[in-house]
Amino acid sequence: MKTLRRIITFWLDDESGNVLMFYAGALVPLLLMIGGAVDIANYYSARAKLQNACDAAVLAGRQSMEGNAWTGAVEVEADKFFDFNFPAGTNHATDLDFDIEQNEDDRAELLGEASAIIPTIVMHMFGFNTMDVAVNCNAKRDLGHNDVLLVLDTTGSMAYAPSIGGASKISRLRTGAAGIFRALDDSENGSVTRFGIVSYSHTVNVGRSLAANDILDSQEYVSRYQSCNSKGKNCKWVYGTKTTLVKNSSWGKSSWSLTQNKDAFRTSGSACIEERPSVGNAFSPIEIDDTIKRADIDNRSADSADNALQFGRYDPDVQEGESQDGCPGESIRLTSYASETAFKNAVNSATANVTGGTYHDVGILWGARFLSSSGFFSADNPTEIDGVPVNKHIVFMTDGELDTGSTLYSAHGVETYQDRTKGTGSQNTQHINRFWAACSVAKSMGMTIWVVALDVTDTEDVADCATSPGHFYTSDGSDLEEIFEDIGQGIGNLRLTR
Repeated sequence: MKTLRRIITFWLDDESGNVLMFYAGALVPLLLMIGGAVDIANYYSARAKLQNACDAAVLAGRQSMEGNAWTGAVEVEADKFFDFNFPAGTNHATDLDFDIEQNEDDRAELLGEASAIIPTIVMHMFGFNTMDVAVNCNAKRDLGHNDVLLVLDTTGSMAYAPSIGGASKISRLRTGAAGIFRALDDSENGSVTRFGIVSYSHTVNVGRSLAANDILDSQEYVSRYQSCNSKGKNCKWVYGTKTTLVKNSSWGKSSWSLTQNKDAFRTSGSACIEERPSVGNAFSPIEIDDTIKRADIDNRSADSADNALQFGRYDPDVQEGESQDGCPGESIRLTSYASETAFKNAVNSATANVTGGTYHDVGILWGARFLSSSGFFSADNPTEIDGVPVNKHIVFMTDGELDTGSTLYSAHGVETYQDRTKGTGSQNTQHINRFWAACSVAKSMGMTIWVVALDVTDTEDVADCATSPGHFYTSDGSDLEEIFEDIGQGIGNLRLTR
């Protein structure tokens, strides 16, 4: 008994183990601090990844929507992007969940929620086994206001089937173009989107959009006449240019003249034009440079005597010596359409006449003229609506390379006889240079250019017109509707709203 008492007293009086006891006592809060820091870092890492995945998902879902249409395909697209950005097993997460839905009060917005359970690394030793992580993500597509000008190739080759066979290229275009209307249909949220259509071949049918002062009273046409030597012998038929004012029965043809009302020509529905001289060049003979300046897009005749800024009347009935002629469907200035059906009807009407050669420069030039806010139609083309900018886009679609046949009667006259296009290189090179120049000026004016090459093997001529490689598409004809939808979706501006 005394021995036991001595042992206990020894233990109570011995201080040699105090440091170890203090260390053991401090170890618990130290582990809590270190473990807490490790697990909190893991929590925030998981939360950041979950937020990124959620944001990517709602953005992808909103981008894939046609207008404000919420579909199962949209949800699948959102889920795909969430899974890609937060793969199973990330941060050892369990019970991973992602939900997305359309905002009932604002159909332009998607609402997303994501959650997961993250296991602790250290804190489980103290009874804290998991941490709950949850985030919200919302995305809205602010389409804003858009003016979209469709410049559509309606040359003769569009009447044929593409290489894959089946329906003609023009019928595929008429069906496919509706995709861009659906993608931009956001009128219920206050967005204003207008569409214009320029159908082009070797000329354009734009007379109804012009005023009488924009059109020449008289102009030069190619005429076939008999030339003989001084003795009246060795006669032969030759071609030359003649100024035509009134009908001349000896030619057996008629022309628009001073005796006819220019308004009748403009509103005829077949008011194709001959291009005016490049700005700065004299009226006669007409000289059209292989480059284009902003003035060529915007400048307009001041009065009926301002001949150098006036357009000629495209008149196959009086023109002689041509191998081919034709007038495409009537182009339509920027306007809003109340329904997809109304838009489709407009496209069908503008592309009704499929004929002629391929003058890309004529098409893109008139697309820029119709779209410009500082030119012919500035009064109707505002740069902003209620303080919100109007975005300007040209969608240029063609099925072929430039084709400017030398005796084709085009907006540049009959090139063989009238030699109106000036520049270096061949006739085709001059027109390609002019096309590229028009694209560059349009882009410098703030216009975004999208290019679709339909069933074209050599796209070199047209690809560089696009604002960037991401604005250039090729199609075999089977996917035109999807391409137009993609362009429409690309026009809208996405933003996160959380």
